Amino acid sequence: KVTWCAGHMLQLCSPEDYNPEHKKWSLDHLPIVNVPWKYQVIDGRGKQLNIIKSLLDQCSTVVHAGDSDDEGQLLVDEILEYYRITKPVMRLLINDNNEKVIKRSIANMKSNKEFYGLYQSALARSVADQLYGFNMTRLYTLKANEKGIEGVFSVGRVQTPILGLVVARDRAIASHTK
Repeated sequence: KVTWCAGHMLQLCSPEDYNPEHKKWSLDHLPIVNVPWKYQVIDGRGKQLNIIKSLLDQCSTVVHAGDSDDEGQLLVDEILEYYRITKPVMRLLINDNNEKVIKRSIANMKSNKEFYGLYQSALARSVADQLYGFNMTRLYTLKANEKGIEGVFSVGRVQTPILGLVVARDRAIASHTK
């Protein structure tokens, strides 16, 4: 039987899911380090996740056919971890919709254990992004609020440098002379 993931089905829990006191932002709570991290079902994904769980319960071997990159590895493996699946898992890597290539890929599946490092790499990035984002956003927001500046100052590993590039380019354009 075959089913699908609709992108990520699970998300890392928020700080207040670990400790209700973290719902109110406070410098006293920083840094927030949620280890071990926990997952929760993404809103609107529960029905499909229940289908996946039902099929996982019925099978003797799982075929992980997620995208061939680290994020594809993560989004299936996090479900397998969430449900503590111990059955054999084979990894199917398909990068082409050509029938011949697909058949060759099916004939050459490997144990999903061989891709554990790829999963751990994506998981580490995901957890680091979350911890960095939660801590830095709260820190910058609280410090700005102390100075009377309202609003949330969102800080992220990717968004902040990209915003810096956009601002630098905008300044270069504004100061351009012939």
